[in-house]
Amino acid sequence: MIPSELYEESKRENCVIFAGAGISTEGGSYGKPTFYERIKKECAFPSSEPNPSFPDLMQYYCDNKDGGKKNLLIRQIIDRIEWFSQDGEINQSTSFAHRAIAMNPFYRIVVTTNWDPFFERRLNILVPVVEDRDIPFWDDKKRQILKIHGCVTRPDTMVITQNDYKKLIRFKKNNPVFTKLKDLMATKTFLFIGYSMEDPNIKTIFHDLSKILGDFSRLSYAVDPDPSKATIAEWKKHGVQIIKASGYGFLRDINDRLIEEKMIPDPDMVDCFSSQLGRIFGIHIRDSENQDDKFLSTMYQDGLIHEIEYIVSNSTYGIKIADLKVRLKEGKEILKKYERDEAKYRKEKTEEEKNRRTNAMIEIVYFTGRIEVLSRFLKGKMEPIPSDL
Repeated sequence: MIPSELYEESKRENCVIFAGAGISTEGGSYGKPTFYERIKKECAFPSSEPNPSFPDLMQYYCDNKDGGKKNLLIRQIIDRIEWFSQDGEINQSTSFAHRAIAMNPFYRIVVTTNWDPFFERRLNILVPVVEDRDIPFWDDKKRQILKIHGCVTRPDTMVITQNDYKKLIRFKKNNPVFTKLKDLMATKTFLFIGYSMEDPNIKTIFHDLSKILGDFSRLSYAVDPDPSKATIAEWKKHGVQIIKASGYGFLRDINDRLIEEKMIPDPDMVDCFSSQLGRIFGIHIRDSENQDDKFLSTMYQDGLIHEIEYIVSNSTYGIKIADLKVRLKEGKEILKKYERDEAKYRKEKTEEEKNRRTNAMIEIVYFTGRIEVLSRFLKGKMEPIPSDL
């Protein structure tokens, strides 16, 4: 069940995803032990002791396996992320939620405590905000990633051990990264996903921020597949509504609703047009060998190919149906301009006028191809696109 307030906030681009490791490497893929379980076993943490918190266990590992240093622990993290990063089914399984978030253009900002680079890859973001020096590159016009616990590509930024957390708490009051996070929590609706809401780390982060904001805190939401009644009641007191669902399943349900309301492209339509690309490209290569007879057809095919590539690529990274409609309208206006130019120079006399008419005809068939693709896609036509004029 999708809360109506959350769905409306999402459509207004006012929802921030706050993502944890449960939608990434720690989601239980392939029966592989969690990183916590692996480290606990490797450092032989006393079985007679209660389970420590994540940072306490990481600190215990460093103190007992690496003389208090973090080199060995970070190597373990790198090896684990590299294992999940390999091409194929492993990475596909790990990245289900990342892809669901990427294809939803209404999610403009992702905040995460994850160290892995999967969001950057799926959202096509070159520079995530990890450190204070990254803040000047924040751009509200683009999708953004805020990594508040560092990134594996910058090992010195990673918050892992209890010592790291103490350092973070000591300096975060005037830390620009956490100031940005505080500003977001004051103005946006947060959706926590990939966390157990009984995790003390997420409690610490949220409670610190909500304490600063006080009564001005906004209602937040959290997706947890198995919350206890006590957890639901506790978070309700802090202005967080828990939704009982899996992370990926909930994200998929929101996307399905946006598809049904024709706000984002249907993946089946995208796949259909993507599959036609190879056929059209093959015909384009063949016709290019007969330029004298097929010149205008190849220009039309250029338009088809370029527009299909645009739709397929941007659907992966997130595009709105409304933006495609604007693109179609702009394409039609450009086409009319070239049609007027072609008519103007139809009774060409000079060489310059002949060249202008030829150029206008080339642009006409090219934009005819682009408009053909957009029109068919927006109308949901899945039959083969004509490859010739």
